[in-house]
Amino acid sequence: MSDSLTSEALNTLRLPVVFTPDAWQHAVLLDGSNHPEKLQLDRLSNIVRAAFKAHLADPNAPYVVLEIAKLGSVSDAEHEPLLQLSLSLLQASDQPNALLIALAEEQQR
Repeated sequence: MSDSLTSEALNTLRLPVVFTPDAWQHAVLLDGSNHPEKLQLDRLSNIVRAAFKAHLADPNAPYVVLEIAKLGSVSDAEHEPLLQLSLSLLQASDQPNALLIALAEEQQR
């Protein structure tokens, strides 16, 4: 992100960010909350920051896919090391706009 943000970019940074339950479970809670709270808070912060950057990079796309490193148990090590999340702009006439973070496979449903 550049040092000077446009008014559109600043408005994007004011949007609420919501997670689907599955995205929250797999991206933030990290396998049943066995990880320290600070790690989860750092994880949440990094995901939201990546989401804003992705949205600002392509604000007119219906959705963008983000890849974040998976953090999990040793048994997960042989699986795909990246978790794919999708980011889309929710626009409903009776609700304020928001950025929705979902698992990428949820976007394809």
